[in-house]
Amino acid sequence: MVAALVSRGMPPPPLRGAAAAASIFSVPGGLQRRVSNCSNEWRLPPRLTVSRASRLLLSNRLTAQELCRHAYHLASFGESALRLNAYAKLLSWEEIAEQARKSDERIRSGEARSRLEGLPVTIKANIAAGGYWEMPHAGSAILAHEGIHLTIDDVPASRTTKGDVSNNGVYESDIARRLLKECGAILIGTTNLDEFGMGSLGTNNGVHCNRQLEGRLGGQRGGYYSPTYNPLPWMHRISSLLSADQQRLAIEDTDAYWLERICHSTEDNPHGVVDDTALARLLEEVQYWVDGDTPLENDSDVNTSPLLAPGGSSAGAAAATSHGSALFSVGTDTGGSLRLPAAWTATVGFKPSYGTFSRYGVVSYASSLDTVGFVAGTAECANIAWRCLREEGGSNGSEEGGTGLWNGRVNRDSTARVYHDAAKMGTDGGNFNGDDPSTGTTKPLADVRVGIPSAFSLEELPRPIADAWNSTADRLQRTAGATLVSIPESQVSAEWLKLALAAYYVLACAEASSNLSRYDGVRYGMELDPERYIMDDMDSANVEDYRPLLDMNALETQISATRAFGFGEEVQRRVLAGTSVLSSDRFHTHYEAAAVVRARLSRSLENAFRSSMDATADGDKVDVMLVPTALSFPCALNSIAGDGAGGMDPTEAFANDVMTIPISLGGFPSISVPFQTDDERSPIGMQVFSSRGSEDLVLRVASALQ
Repeated sequence: MVAALVSRGMPPPPLRGAAAAASIFSVPGGLQRRVSNCSNEWRLPPRLTVSRASRLLLSNRLTAQELCRHAYHLASFGESALRLNAYAKLLSWEEIAEQARKSDERIRSGEARSRLEGLPVTIKANIAAGGYWEMPHAGSAILAHEGIHLTIDDVPASRTTKGDVSNNGVYESDIARRLLKECGAILIGTTNLDEFGMGSLGTNNGVHCNRQLEGRLGGQRGGYYSPTYNPLPWMHRISSLLSADQQRLAIEDTDAYWLERICHSTEDNPHGVVDDTALARLLEEVQYWVDGDTPLENDSDVNTSPLLAPGGSSAGAAAATSHGSALFSVGTDTGGSLRLPAAWTATVGFKPSYGTFSRYGVVSYASSLDTVGFVAGTAECANIAWRCLREEGGSNGSEEGGTGLWNGRVNRDSTARVYHDAAKMGTDGGNFNGDDPSTGTTKPLADVRVGIPSAFSLEELPRPIADAWNSTADRLQRTAGATLVSIPESQVSAEWLKLALAAYYVLACAEASSNLSRYDGVRYGMELDPERYIMDDMDSANVEDYRPLLDMNALETQISATRAFGFGEEVQRRVLAGTSVLSSDRFHTHYEAAAVVRARLSRSLENAFRSSMDATADGDKVDVMLVPTALSFPCALNSIAGDGAGGMDPTEAFANDVMTIPISLGGFPSISVPFQTDDERSPIGMQVFSSRGSEDLVLRVASALQ
C-alpha cells in the first residue's frame, strides 16, 4: 500500500500514537501474515447462504417446510440449550409451518415472489411485524408489562392502531409487509435488542428487567437479568465436536452436505454432533456459566468467561444470523446498531442511505438517524436481500401495480426519500461481481478508488485491528485491483471526527427525549398503580427518595411512577440528558452546536467522494472509504454476578460506536464485513462506506473483500 501511494506522489497520512503509526502503512511482515492467514485452531461451521438456499428451493431439491424446520430447530436449540437469548419471541412451529406451506405452493406453481421466497428470516422487536405479533415492545417493559404478547384472536377491535393494519387488525410496518408479503420470506421470530435501541452491548433489554418490576410490585425482591450472548465461542466449540468426516464435508460446503444436514436436523441436536457425551458436557458448561452461583476455581476473572457481548443494539439479529437460525435479519441502525453487532459476531451488517426504506411501523428512537437495514451471513447474501427489498414488485420489479420506486409508500414516512442522485452515483454501473468492461481487466475493482482517511487512525485503535485494516486495504489493491488513496486531515478533519461522538449523543438523546415523551401510561405504555408502587417499595430508610412523588398530584404521580419503572436505567439516562440539552439555557450551547458539527462533518465526508461527472479524474477524491467497524473487541459478560458487562461503564460503552457514528450522522450507506482472525474472542469487522445512494458500489466492494 505504501508503494502505491508513494508512486502517486501522495504522502502517508499524519500518524498519531504508536498504535496508529504501525496500523496502516508499516506492518512487520510476520505479523501481517499472522493476521492475514486464518489459523485452523478456530474454524466456524459453514453458514447456509441465501443464494444456495434459494437455488435449492427453486429447483425443488428442498422444500420451505424442511428448511424452516431446520431453522426452527436451530433457534430452539440456541434459546433453550445455548441460552443465547436472541429472540424476543420465537414463533411456534405451527405458525412457521403454515407460512412455509403457502410458500411451497407458490414455488410449485411457478409463482415465487422473489429470491427470498421461503427463506427463514427475523425482524427486530422494535419493528411491527403484522399479524405475527400484536405490537413491538422495543425491548422495553413500558410496552411489554409482564411479558404478555396477545395472539391475533385476543386483540380486541378497540386496541387496533389507526394506520396500516393487516387483515386481522394488527399493526404492520412497511418493511415487514415488503419482506414477508411481497418478497415471500418466512418469519421465524422477532429478535431482542437494547431497550429502544439504546445500547451497544445487548445488555439493556428492559423486558427481562420486568421480572424485577414484578418482584417489587408483588413484594418479592430481586430478579434475574439475562442479556443476549454472542454465539461465536459456542459455535467454535460445536465445530470442534464434529467428527473428521463432518469437518471434511463442512469444508467442502456442497449442496449435498446441506441437504443431508437440513433433512436430518433435530431440535435437540441441529448441528449434527455425533458424540452425545461431548455435547452434553458442552451444554452443562453453558448452564454453569449462565446460571452458576460461584466462579470456577482459578477462573474467577470475568474475562475468562465464554459469555461475550454480541454488540448492540441489534444484538438478537446478529446472534440469530451468526448462529444460523435466520438467513438474514432485518433491524435498525441509529449510530452503528447493525454494524457493530455484525463486527462482533462475524456477520455482515448493512445500513443503506438514510431514508432508503420507510420507517413506518418502526418504534422511534432518534428520527433523523434511525435507518432500516439488515444483518446477513455474507456480502452476497446482503446483496440479494438488498436487491429484493429495494425494488417494488419483487426481485425483478415486475409485479403489477408496482411503482418502480424503492419505497412504494414513501408518503407514509416523511423522511423516506430516494437518495440516488445521478451526480452522486460514484462510478458503479451495477457490475456487482463482473469484470470492468472499460479496462478489460479481470480485477473487479480496477475502476474503484478506495480512500484511507487518516482521521480515523485513532490513538486508541488496538494493534490487531490496525493490522487488519492494513491487510484489508492491501487485499483490495493486490487482489481486486482497487486504487488506494490516502485522505489527509486537511480533507477530512480529525477534530470534527473527535467531536462526532459527543454531537451524536446530544442529538440522539434530544430526539429520544421528544419521541419517548408519549409513553406515560395515559396515552401509551404500561399502567401502573402508583399507590401500590409507592407503599410496597417505600420504607423508613428510603422515604426521602419518594418525597417528590408524594408531593405531586395524582396525574403527575401516575406518569412519574410509570416512566420510572417502565424505562430502564440507560433509557432514563438518555431521556434526562436529552431533556437537559433541549432546555432554554443549553439549547444554543449544546443542541445547535451539535447540529453544526454534524453538518460540517457530513459535508467534509461528502466532498471527499467523487461523482459521476468527475469519475475519470484522478485528483484527491475517492469512490468509497475503508475504516474499521469498532475500536474494541467483544467484552466478557459476567452473567454469574448478574451485572452485565464486566468492567465497562456506560461512558466506555458509548465509545464503541466512535467509528460508525460519523457515517450515521451523514446518512451514508455502509457495510461491515468480517475479517477472519485466529481467535473467537477477537472478531474484527471492516467497514466500507460511500456517498448517499451508492449502495450497489458499497456491496460490490464488500463482495471483493469476501
